[in-house]
Amino acid sequence: MLPEKVQLLERIACILDCFNAESRQMGVRQVARKINLSVSTTGRLMQAMREMGLLVQDPTTSLYGIGPRVLSWADAYLASLDVRTLALPHLQALHRETMETISLYILDGDARICVERLESPHSLRLVAPLGQRLPLYAGSAGKVLLAFLPRAEQEALLEQMDLQPLTPYTITDRRALLRELETIRAQGYAISHGEWIAEANGVSVPIFDRTQAIHAAITVSGPAQRLSDEKIANHLPQLLAAAREISLEMGWRPLPTLTSLTEEQYAHTR
Repeated sequence: MLPEKVQLLERIACILDCFNAESRQMGVRQVARKINLSVSTTGRLMQAMREMGLLVQDPTTSLYGIGPRVLSWADAYLASLDVRTLALPHLQALHRETMETISLYILDGDARICVERLESPHSLRLVAPLGQRLPLYAGSAGKVLLAFLPRAEQEALLEQMDLQPLTPYTITDRRALLRELETIRAQGYAISHGEWIAEANGVSVPIFDRTQAIHAAITVSGPAQRLSDEKIANHLPQLLAAAREISLEMGWRPLPTLTSLTEEQYAHTR
């Protein structure tokens, strides 16, 4: 049994977790069902959270949404991410070169989070929602983050994953996923064809830090009709070069025997 104050914090966190890019406004009953709490208790908590600036309430519909206090915390969190600051000029260069959506993902427990996004100027484009937790097993960025984790950590995460089919192309067989992760680790990049969003392709590469650990992933993504395998092959050298430069700025260094590392060999130093 959790102490009362810890239980209260857990409930507040669960309420905040209900809101995302798809569910920007919710009623008390909706939230109560999602967190498995009584309507009266949920209502009292949400009213208190509104008074604290954690939530706002629409006076017309009575629906709640995330409040300004939470957004200020999000800004502080994003500003504290060195990789985001260091990566931004490289992401902007990739954006100009590829004209596709460029995203930066970090690992968050058993999921990934998009912490920076530059949207494609094309009218038909993909949007990776900032701050939303996304699966590791589906999509090129998730697979890259998973592939370069230490073996024990990777196995622990795979053990607890429920490989649900998000599209007809999502890998749901654990052995097939392991084979895919081995390939990604060997070649240094991951490609996705409609695994997370149908009719969408993506290619991702890893960013390493001074401890030689996987720190983040950069993704170029777009509609399958435009981001073909040929286009992915064309963008890959630029993507690998950018990730290598960011990794160097993060303190990563190639092994002594690989001092003349090329972009294509970059990710093989793990």
